[in-house]
Amino acid sequence: MVRVLNWRPRARDLADALEESGDLHSLHWRAAIEETPRHEFVPRYYQNQGGVPTVWRQVESNDGPAWFDPIYANATLVTQLDPVTVHATTDGWTGVPSSSSTAPGLMVRMLEALDIAADHTVLEIGTGTGYNAALIAHRLQSAEQLTTADIDPVLTGAARSRLQACDHNPTVLTCDASEYLWPRAYDCVIATCGLPRIGESLRAAVATGGRLIANVMPPLSAGLAVLTAADDGTLQGHFHPDGGTFMPARHDATTYARTSPADLGGLREGEAGIPLEAFDDYRFKFLLAARLPGVELQYGIEDGRVMRRLILPDGSSSEAWYEEGRPLSYRERGEQEVWAVATRCWEWYERNDLPSWERFGLTVTPKGHHFWFEHPDQVLTSF
Repeated sequence: MVRVLNWRPRARDLADALEESGDLHSLHWRAAIEETPRHEFVPRYYQNQGGVPTVWRQVESNDGPAWFDPIYANATLVTQLDPVTVHATTDGWTGVPSSSSTAPGLMVRMLEALDIAADHTVLEIGTGTGYNAALIAHRLQSAEQLTTADIDPVLTGAARSRLQACDHNPTVLTCDASEYLWPRAYDCVIATCGLPRIGESLRAAVATGGRLIANVMPPLSAGLAVLTAADDGTLQGHFHPDGGTFMPARHDATTYARTSPADLGGLREGEAGIPLEAFDDYRFKFLLAARLPGVELQYGIEDGRVMRRLILPDGSSSEAWYEEGRPLSYRERGEQEVWAVATRCWEWYERNDLPSWERFGLTVTPKGHHFWFEHPDQVLTSF
């Protein structure tokens, strides 16, 4: 256990900041923030130093205030780099983040949306550092009510030890949540990793009348679906008015398989049309993610022109060029007409006055997902 004597005033300051920002409203979650030592769960993390590729500098408890101060801010802390991608440099490390301690404000918004009561049972997907599990455990009457799971045994082992050091003993599992057969149904399910879709195991893990909250349709979507389970097992609900993005779930069976662009056919071209600023609009990108499952967005500059590229899992791709913010042309390859779909999304988005997240909803049944606008009868797309 990391020994830091003056963490309680900093935890109270964090709670104050979350109240001021509008993220925190309830007294019980304020108490959880105030009484949970976040520094115990992040003995080391990585700070972004910029560069291409990004250079990460490791910060640990021996670094004193440089390590401690960011922990009690409303900030996400990268705590692990994918060992397959990590490389040492003269200034630190390069690599793709594979785990983090989520910004406390986002965690509290999600926990409040779940409306967790002291006697509820809770399933958390994506244990990570264990900090969020500690917040949940603080709210519950007993350790038996909480199960937290992660696919990474390194993460679950460390989280279990940290939780025990803070007198929390929930069930900590190492498993692939997309395939695991949960032995019970839970009142509340929270996923702190991005899910392409709500798999059958998670759908069945929500008790009748219970709730699930998850960031769905990654990597592009920042939408948080808040779904309630009906008697027949259907999950349905609107998206949270405030979004939240998580790293995509690792080794998820529903992750979209990707094909090399070398497998594609001929080139098509046309006028771009979609304004450049559209690709900075989180809610438009959320709509794109629903209509083009698994789509990725890439940014670039060439010969003074700005480029935006959309790539689908099957390798179909479209790239558009802009000069001084003005759309020029696009070109695409592959079986799917990506840019035509994106253009229709933008036109619909403008016609409906750039709608906010909570006007959209999701219905999940054993047969599939239905993404709708304002009412379940107004389905925009199914997948």
